[in-house]
Amino acid sequence: MNNKVLILAVHPDDETLGCGGTLLKHKDNNDEIHLLIATSLDKTHSYYEKKEKEIEQISKLYSFNSVHNLRLKTMRVDEYSMSELVVKISNLIKNIKPNIIYLPFIYDVHSDHRKIFEAAFSCTKSFRYPFLKKIYI
Repeated sequence: MNNKVLILAVHPDDETLGCGGTLLKHKDNNDEIHLLIATSLDKTHSYYEKKEKEIEQISKLYSFNSVHNLRLKTMRVDEYSMSELVVKISNLIKNIKPNIIYLPFIYDVHSDHRKIFEAAFSCTKSFRYPFLKKIYI
């Protein structure tokens, strides 16, 4: 049986910086890999179009089975309630049903990373998501 993997990247490029080589190994093993990006630049930001093109390019290079973006305000994740974040992440986990999930580092100095970790980790309870077998932090 092949794995179904979900990588939760708080910002675009975190998937590569955090576990790019591991994702390539999963792809080499014919595992499904799905990407969830939590944040996005505001459309008025001068780098918005460039960043969106980079996300499209990297998605093709990794051959992700799916790419999702919650489009939370980057560097302002703390403005969202925990319950709002949990619902958004939980809905995607229920839809994809990964057996392996990669989460951001719990002790990251960036508050966006810590808040997304906390919300995502609360979505990994085995009695709610019995299909989850491995959680990497």
